[in-house]
Amino acid sequence: MNRNPRVLLLWARLSAYLRAELKALEARGVDILLVHEAEAAGAPFEAETVRGGLRAHTWHGRPDLEETRALVAEFQPDVALICSWDNGVYRRLGRELQGKALRILTMDNQWLGTLKQRAGVAASRFVVRPAYDAALVAGERQATFATKLGFPLERIVWGLYTADHDRYAEVARQRGDRLPPAAFVFVGRLVPEKAVDVLAEAYRRYRASVVDPWPLLVAGIGPEAPRLEPLEGVKMLGFVQPPDLPAVLGEAGCLVIPSRYEPWAVVIHEATSAGLPVVCSHACGSSTRLVLDGHNGVVTTTGDVDAFAAGLRRVHCWSDERRRAAGEASSRLALQYSPDRWAENLLDRIPDLREQVGLEAAPWAGEA
Repeated sequence: MNRNPRVLLLWARLSAYLRAELKALEARGVDILLVHEAEAAGAPFEAETVRGGLRAHTWHGRPDLEETRALVAEFQPDVALICSWDNGVYRRLGRELQGKALRILTMDNQWLGTLKQRAGVAASRFVVRPAYDAALVAGERQATFATKLGFPLERIVWGLYTADHDRYAEVARQRGDRLPPAAFVFVGRLVPEKAVDVLAEAYRRYRASVVDPWPLLVAGIGPEAPRLEPLEGVKMLGFVQPPDLPAVLGEAGCLVIPSRYEPWAVVIHEATSAGLPVVCSHACGSSTRLVLDGHNGVVTTTGDVDAFAAGLRRVHCWSDERRRAAGEASSRLALQYSPDRWAENLLDRIPDLREQVGLEAAPWAGEA
């Protein structure tokens, strides 16, 4: 008898983009159980705006093995999306689901060749591979890591992250032929890994080098806020809830993101969907797919203040025609991703992946 597919998510913290992806699965008749970590102080999302009525279980500090095991046993998933491999409880449950569900490791860490990553590769045979059948990765840098962990290309699914494309594209549609406002915008936690120090000093140097500097809108909170608060031209917006973020992007003409460490940066997809050019560091994983230097933005050396200041100046000095062209290029590049494409791609790959790992065809319509 046919029934709806059952997808279990053993997740970390929530995000707005996750809700958009899960809504797309729900629209296709998928039953979902979401197990996730409580919200972080630095990103205080209103949980219900993200969970939105989903069947969900929240844990604090560390998930309880017996409690989570009971939830999983009752749900009987066909597919388990498991966030990373550093959570021992999740890894244990992945092992226990062998032969019962398709176990997909979700990966956003780029392959950097660090000592820790090399140790993970060495231990993958014993730690990673017994708990997972396939990998769902953000992009090519993550796919490289997945292959080193031993996943064959046929068991790697691309496109882990996507913004709620249609909602952000509405910003560009409403703007029409008008130029976006002459303002930069930063969206993110104000923490060292986001290179707030680089942003502050680069913006100060940029302002000193032009006669009509753009303001900088800052949407976020965190311990690095004092680096930006006293600067002339900076407007601190605080933490912006996901439903309000499109309006903030509508007040800007360019996203800036100088991060030292940024596995993907969904905000780049949000901004490009809204038709904004982007100035970002090379560390941003999505820069390889969504920011083409000189076409719809600028990609700079990570941690280089002068380079980032020069990137701000480049965008500032573009003609109106060039700004329009860059915005249109961003909108085209953003079409690579959407929640609907994410859901369709995942559901399309499941039958073949199940067959590859020796699982019976799941009892839902459309699977051979």
